Amino acid sequence: MRRRERPQDIQWVFFDFDGTLSDTEPFGIELDRQAFASFGIAPTPEELCTLPGTTGHESIPAVFKRHGMNVSAQDYFDRRPSSDWIYFKAPLKPSPGVVELIDNLDERGVKRAIVSTTQRHRVEEALQRLEMADRFDLLVCGDEAGHHKPDPAPYLYALALAHVGANHAVVFEDSPTGIASARAAGIYTFGYRGSSLPLDTSLADEQLDSFEHFSF
Repeated sequence: MRRRERPQDIQWVFFDFDGTLSDTEPFGIELDRQAFASFGIAPTPEELCTLPGTTGHESIPAVFKRHGMNVSAQDYFDRRPSSDWIYFKAPLKPSPGVVELIDNLDERGVKRAIVSTTQRHRVEEALQRLEMADRFDLLVCGDEAGHHKPDPAPYLYALALAHVGANHAVVFEDSPTGIASARAAGIYTFGYRGSSLPLDTSLADEQLDSFEHFSF
């Protein structure tokens, strides 16, 4: 897939939440381990890394299939501890350097949005706990766009709500599904590699190891 030139006139920056704004994914992986263990299997780290950034409806049955089992995502979720714990209780922190980046964008008048597969009430609670609730101009969460990543719908919806063209926006994403979604929407995409999980960001337009000392 052809890499694009970074936009010169950036008016909006779109952030994924899990694994990008905050390194939540190790908490989710631990809940996944518990759920899979209840079925008597222990997925490999590589298999577990196929789950972040997805709804689980396809990725979870695929993991079971590799272990010779036919288990639906709903049967799995019926046993998995609620993800509410991650956003309401877990010791969340902003990703290193992201608050300073947002401060810099604020000073320059660049608006910010979150585009996440996670449900809105969870993202809003996490932002409150991170003391970042007032740092974003727009949230697109859960199934509000009608389709989930890797479909471009979440980012196309965010562009429409922001009244901005794709050539005046950039995205930060840590998962291959999120990167695919943003790029399919025509937005220049940074593959953020600062989270704990080694996810594949190779299809992003540009790689970013840390928000620290980063600016446009």
